[in-house]
Amino acid sequence: MSFGACYDENTAEVPSLDVMIVAGDLNGHVGATKDGYCCHGGFGYGSRNVDGERILEYAESHDLTIVNRKFRKRASHLISFYSGNTKTQIDFVLVRNRDQGLVTDAKIVPYEMVATQHRPLICTMKIAPLSTRQIERCGRARIKWWRLKENEPAVTSRIRLPKVTTVEET
Repeated sequence: MSFGACYDENTAEVPSLDVMIVAGDLNGHVGATKDGYCCHGGFGYGSRNVDGERILEYAESHDLTIVNRKFRKRASHLISFYSGNTKTQIDFVLVRNRDQGLVTDAKIVPYEMVATQHRPLICTMKIAPLSTRQIERCGRARIKWWRLKENEPAVTSRIRLPKVTTVEET
């Protein structure tokens, strides 16, 4: 099984309600323009190649968006790979279309290196913690003793206790 087929298969197994983030060096040039792809934000660098076309088709087929193409940036914040005179963008972050609002920024840090010839891609997201249930938020149930004093006669009249016997009576 090829790497691309394995990637497709694993992506399809992720439950649709989960937030999915696909990030990494995908070794493809998706180019600067959308050219009909909804997953491409229109703010990119360079020209498209065959591997870039494969990345765009993968994103479209799994309802993903390339979020580091959604923000207008200068070229130094787009180029993730330098080799001699070659400059290109091959590192990408993809999220589900419905989750692209979680991403507030994505850019390359131009003067840092992660590995030889690679610049780090930083993606900022706002992720809210899971909402807690009402019981967990409010704590354990409490006895409200002050309410007992307000209705004491009504409460005590409903209490039925067994007859108390002493040792001498038995």
